[in-house]
Amino acid sequence: MIAQDKSLLRQLIIAPRAAGPLGALAAGLDTLTRAVCAVVLWLTFTAILAPTFANAVLRYTTNASLVWSVEIVQLTFPWFIMAGAVLAAQHGRHIGIAVFIAQLRPAAAKWLRVLVQLLILLACFAIITVYIGGGMFEGGMAFAAGDVIFTSLGVPQSFSYLALLCGYILLGLTAAVGIYRLLYDGAREDAAAANF
Repeated sequence: MIAQDKSLLRQLIIAPRAAGPLGALAAGLDTLTRAVCAVVLWLTFTAILAPTFANAVLRYTTNASLVWSVEIVQLTFPWFIMAGAVLAAQHGRHIGIAVFIAQLRPAAAKWLRVLVQLLILLACFAIITVYIGGGMFEGGMAFAAGDVIFTSLGVPQSFSYLALLCGYILLGLTAAVGIYRLLYDGAREDAAAANF
């Protein structure tokens, strides 16, 4: 049972090999992205669950509460969501139109997947540009968060917004590596997609 759990964990974190001249780099970037997201997911899950549980126990047993527990949840929840979104993208588990792609010839399906990954990459670039204050949005997220600080923790609220920047950087990286994988080992991708 434990060996099976370790095997499942390896499948979740270690990315499959990639073909082409940058195959080792592509697989390494995917594996690193998966590992970072898995660690962030576990840390934020614990940071959300433990204080919330402790707060519930305190309320019902002593009629007191941990004032900062709500702020911990507000601070870590965006990190939890973005890490999950990136990990889902790494495993191709976001909503897709598999029925439509299945009707296409393999070459057309491959290029449609490349187009989708390019659109994701473009969207990530646009969001990152807005975040850092480029374009018409002067000030970016630093302006949106302002100088707001979580009262009990003393942590700037912009730390929560930083999850968006990190998440979209990793989603963009995932899309770029996905394009590389589709171009260099598209036949293996098509075979893997047929198994789902």
